[in-house]
Amino acid sequence: MPVVKTPSTQKTPAVAKPKPVVKKGKAVMAKTEPVKVLIPVNPERKKPSSKRKRLSKAFSRPLDKTLRHEHVVRDRISFPEVEYDQLVELKKNLTDQGMVVKKSQLVRAGLLLLSELTDDELKTLLEKVPAVS
Repeated sequence: MPVVKTPSTQKTPAVAKPKPVVKKGKAVMAKTEPVKVLIPVNPERKKPSSKRKRLSKAFSRPLDKTLRHEHVVRDRISFPEVEYDQLVELKKNLTDQGMVVKKSQLVRAGLLLLSELTDDELKTLLEKVPAVS
């Protein structure tokens, strides 16, 4: 009677293992080829959790989008000591009134006021300001 091999009795091909390579008295493992990982072209998207669905109904904007902030530019400016003291005094007065402000906010507020002036008013004002070297 002929012997028929079933799939369980068939030998599976052996995986090639790296063989040690001897170089100048030292055994070094041979390099194997990197394993290729298959990545699907269109990966399945995960469904949002029920909590996320509830939050998205509560807020008008999508939760995945972040609010765009204006890019902040850092710069160094120089003040005469008297004008710097005025800036600190303004900040202290506002803090005493319960409004916490930063010195940069005060400078930016002054810039807003300057931008509302006409060209002639701005020129006369700048003539009064001494130049800092």
